[in-house]
Amino acid sequence: MAIIYQTNKKTGITYAYNNEPYWDKEKQQSRAKRTLIGRVDPKTGEIVPTRAYRRETESGAPAKK
Repeated sequence: MAIIYQTNKKTGITYAYNNEPYWDKEKQQSRAKRTLIGRVDPKTGEIVPTRAYRRETESGAPAKK
């Protein structure tokens, strides 16, 4: 697993994604499944989660609905 940073050209906001590569047997090539982690704070460079449930699941507490 790796963290990928991607910048939105329209807004200039950089987003962080969790990248999980896997092998596609049908197409015989590698593919990647990306899951959004959050935005990157331009001043500090820290990843700020975009959703509340992400923060709760990362800390180990059960996610609330």
